[in-house]
Amino acid sequence: MKWQWGLTTLFFSLSATAQNLTSLQQQLVSNNPELRASISRQQASQNQAKSQWSPFLPELSASAGYGKENTLHDKDDGYVGYLSGRWNLYRGGQDWKNKGLATQESRIADFDLEITSRRLHRELGEAYYEALLNTHFISVDSEKLQFLQNQRAMARKKINAGLTSDVDAIELDLEESTLSAEIEAHKTDLQISKDAIKTLINSTDAVQLTTKETFPRVSESDFTSSDLARNPTLLKQQALEESTQLRRQQTQGAYLPSIDVNAQYGRLVPKYDDPLEATESRVSVLMTWTFFSGLETRFKSAAARDMEKAQGFEKNGTRLQLDTQVSSLRNKARELLQLRTLLEKRQTLTQKYYDLTLSEYRRGVKNSSDLASATNSLFDNRTRLLEVQKELAVLKLKFDELTI
Repeated sequence: MKWQWGLTTLFFSLSATAQNLTSLQQQLVSNNPELRASISRQQASQNQAKSQWSPFLPELSASAGYGKENTLHDKDDGYVGYLSGRWNLYRGGQDWKNKGLATQESRIADFDLEITSRRLHRELGEAYYEALLNTHFISVDSEKLQFLQNQRAMARKKINAGLTSDVDAIELDLEESTLSAEIEAHKTDLQISKDAIKTLINSTDAVQLTTKETFPRVSESDFTSSDLARNPTLLKQQALEESTQLRRQQTQGAYLPSIDVNAQYGRLVPKYDDPLEATESRVSVLMTWTFFSGLETRFKSAAARDMEKAQGFEKNGTRLQLDTQVSSLRNKARELLQLRTLLEKRQTLTQKYYDLTLSEYRRGVKNSSDLASATNSLFDNRTRLLEVQKELAVLKLKFDELTI
């Protein structure tokens, strides 16, 4: 068992290279592929929103080539070359709605980025606290092994003195075997958590933790907030609802006319003369009003109204779901905080009980089973307290993901 204790000591001597949650979060922001992809989508949507200013500006173009006209009075063919311009003055307000839709899409991309960022930070925190829990478990079990080593020395003296049988030594062997198996299981769980961390921060470097890092001290005040005003999931639902409203208004604009100013200058009628010497021009203001489009506009308007209703229902459902989650997390935190208080009080009692039992065992008043029971009570309570501290830390991550 001494070799195993030595390896465990070496394991925890790597504290100089240990990483805390803050440093891992920085690597997450810099390296996580999913987060970087979400940032790129956000930037793309911002550029797409900026492009929606173009319909409000005139279009300019140049044309050149060969043409042939056969009209009622003339037959012309030859070169054509002219400059043309077009400026839309009115299109039933559809351009403004398109710009509004692009702005909403940009906002939705912002909320998607925030949702992704919050989720990844929460997942990283969960993996980190799980790894930290197993790191502490290994430390506690290793400390318990040292306790058993000391108890073995005392038991050997009593056996040699004829005060007890080999049963004490056998009991200690069984307990050490159980602890060795637990340590191996904790090491496996620790490696799984470390692999999850490496995936999230997109790194191949080893993740080092130390028992010097502890779980945050969570209190009931950390769970008092119920403000969902900045929750990105709810804000995204609101933006989606506004998008459906704009889309409905956009389809209604198709019932209105479109007014354009068109201008051309150059060789408009095909001639074999030098097109650069042309002085022809044409200016027009055209109103186009579509009276029938195969009922496309009507059905699109009906579909947009239905989508607006559906999005409203989804937003209300999301709000109810988030309220329920916040309430559940708060209630669970309250229970765990009460349990933590009881375990902290019990820790003092189990330590006192162990000290008294150890003293009486040395004097022959207590036997090995009494000492084993006191030892297990002491370390089981410490283990359970660590589990509660980890659960509270994870609850705080989930609560902050919703309310901050």
